[in-house]
Amino acid sequence: MWFPITISAAFGNALWTALSKPVVQDIPPFRMMLLFRIMLAAIFLVPFLLIRGLPADGLFWAVIAAIGILQAARWVIIMQGIRGDYFSTYGMYNTAPLFTILIAPTILPERFGLGVWLGVLAIIAGGFLFYRTSRLSVYGLVGAVLTALINTLSKHVLSQISPIVLLFLMQAGAAAALLFAYPLARRGEGAPPRWRQEVIRIAPLTIISAMAGLCFMYALSLDTATRVTAVVRTNLVFGFVLSCVLLDEKSDWAWKAAGTALIVAGTIAVAL
Repeated sequence: MWFPITISAAFGNALWTALSKPVVQDIPPFRMMLLFRIMLAAIFLVPFLLIRGLPADGLFWAVIAAIGILQAARWVIIMQGIRGDYFSTYGMYNTAPLFTILIAPTILPERFGLGVWLGVLAIIAGGFLFYRTSRLSVYGLVGAVLTALINTLSKHVLSQISPIVLLFLMQAGAAAALLFAYPLARRGEGAPPRWRQEVIRIAPLTIISAMAGLCFMYALSLDTATRVTAVVRTNLVFGFVLSCVLLDEKSDWAWKAAGTALIVAGTIAVAL
């Protein structure tokens, strides 16, 4: 059951990412992520309020706080990176499954054989073919490490709370961290905020992202952090199709077809 749910999350992530490309060029990354996380937290607030019995353990809340801060940092870093070099940033960000398979066993009872390792490497290689870059993007690399940490810690706390509660706590924590830092970050912004117009442009992205996030967290509650993190990278395949359909981006199709083949083969190896 975890596999089709993860694929649904991958499609949702690809859709909101494709639709966000023109938005990212117009709204400073820090401000965009601040609005994005506030709206996501608002979406999950009502179901969160209906649930009782949150853990009182101090370590649990420390982990939740860490996830929120890491979540805020990850997307600010990624958005900053893609404004400068979209291809190298996302090429390096696609290495998240490798860092997950390295980090997860230090916290979780996850051990895998050669097949999963080869599948993870094939997915990463497919990502590099997609973006056709050999350049090192520090933004993308840091984003990949943060993703591995977030997914590993999320899997750890999902044994104590439901996915929808975790989503609210993650987004609320990320929004709080961004809100705290915004007075400093806004000094580097060029254009003044146009809050109403920006909220209208970001709102559809948050709805799609919320559905994708819910699918991802449910999949994570059902299977390992390593396998879910790897399979969700099929968003590159969906992104390729959506870019052709929505943005009329049809360049380098042969390279992307080869990348698709590697990603599909790697996904099958990881899922078996």
